[in-house]
Order: sequence, then structure tokens, then C-alpha cells
Amino acid sequence: MVFSQDTLTKKEWRKQYKNFLLNDRPWTIEAPLWIPGFQGVFAYGDVEIEGEDGVDPENPIEPPGGWLGDVLSRIFTKDWYLKFFFLTKVAYEKNKFIVQLDGLTGAVGFSTKFKLNDQQIVQANFRSTNIRLYGGYKLVEANSKNKKFRYELFGYIGARAYFQNVYSDLNGIYDKLDFHPFWIEPVLGLQNQLAFKRWFIVVQGDYGGFFDKSKYSIQITGYVYYRTGRITSLKFGWNHLQLNKTGVIRDKDFKVKVTLSGPSVGLVFHF
Repeated sequence: MVFSQDTLTKKEWRKQYKNFLLNDRPWTIEAPLWIPGFQGVFAYGDVEIEGEDGVDPENPIEPPGGWLGDVLSRIFTKDWYLKFFFLTKVAYEKNKFIVQLDGLTGAVGFSTKFKLNDQQIVQANFRSTNIRLYGGYKLVEANSKNKKFRYELFGYIGARAYFQNVYSDLNGIYDKLDFHPFWIEPVLGLQNQLAFKRWFIVVQGDYGGFFDKSKYSIQITGYVYYRTGRITSLKFGWNHLQLNKTGVIRDKDFKVKVTLSGPSVGLVFHF
């Protein structure tokens, strides 16, 4: 986010305090803002865990069929929850290079309760924290004649690390499932940047795993900054992450498929 020319008038220097077109502050740091219910209401999460036979390796016991099954289906309820939260971002951009570290976290789960005494019978949850680090190089830069608009395209390469936690329990009656998959995969992506006065828009996408069938992912990110002061901006954005992982649990093959998609809001600092 750097624009330079030989000489700058006082008016042009004042502009850089109000927009992104003249910016000598290469560091960007985001602090997430939590709005109660915002991520939970608008976010989407889905987790599928399959065993070697194509089903959940620790599938909870289902109520029996027939008349008794119909009765049980009325007294059991499921309460689904989803939590999605963007962690932070630290970026450094100078000349044609950019380096960025960012992360997001999410949790998906459900609990089945017995209505008569509100006793929890089954609970299962999946928690994921994903950290991405990459470096990029500017491939394209275009400025309007009046210097009020700038477009930049970066290609980048890096790595994404996954810290997962999978847990399920049936009040000690059924075998518990508690394991923590962890893996790192390379990523390759493109980042589009558009600056217009106080507005700064970024749309990026990358592919992780490089066609490794045992682990691969797709992440799409879009956000908007609005400059509120000399060093501060407000951020509104959206993250969408799909990941797939094949591994072994208790000497048995398993497959984890996860989708986390949701909004993010933050306070941004430029240095």
C-alpha cells in the first residue's frame, strides 16, 4: 500500500492521513472486535468425520425404531451451536513485497438432551484454529490518471497450520472420542487490493496442499477497511475455509471434512 512520487505538496501530505493512496505506513495490525451473537448468528460451520467404513467411527447410539423410537424422538432434542471468530492479522508491505500472518478459529458442535430432567446425554464438538503465514510479490499495479484509485495484484506462497480438537461423549456409557489432529500444508494464492480515498478493499483466495489427497484446503477472504484517522481504520470482512484431512485414529483410517464460513469485524492500526 505504498505510493510515491518525487515531490509532495502539503495538501498531498494531508491526504495520506485521510486515505490509502499516499501511505508511508507499511505495518498493518488488526485487533478483532467481538459483537455478541454476530458470528454465531451469521456464521456457518459443518464437520464430517468418517471412519474406514465410511461412517462416523464413534457414532452415538440411535433410539430404536417403531413405536418406541417415535416416543423417544419426541423427548430428545438437539441443540446445535456454532462459534466463529477471526483472531488477528499482522502484515508488512513495502515496495513490491508483502508478508502477512493471520489466523481464525471456529467451533461446531451439538448436544442431545433428555427433556424430562434436562440431562445431557450426548455431546460432540469440533474446534479448529488455523494460522497462515505467507510472503508475496506485486505482479500488477494500475493507477488512475487523477491518482484517486489504485489496483494491485499480489501472488503469494506460504504455509497454513491446523490445530484441531475433536471430542464426543455419551455420559460414559459409550466410548469417548478425543483426539487432536495437527498438520501443516503449503499454500499458493492471489491477493487483489483496491484503494479509493478512505476505502481499501481486499479479495484473496488460496489453495493448500498442492493436490495432496490426504490433506488439502481452500480459503477465500474478503474485507473492507474504512480509514477513520491517521493510524486507525475499521474492518468488515468475511472468511470461508474448507479443509480435508485423512489420517489414522486408533489404528483405523479416518477422514475429516470441515467448512467454516463467517464474518469478522476489527479495529485496524497502521504504522
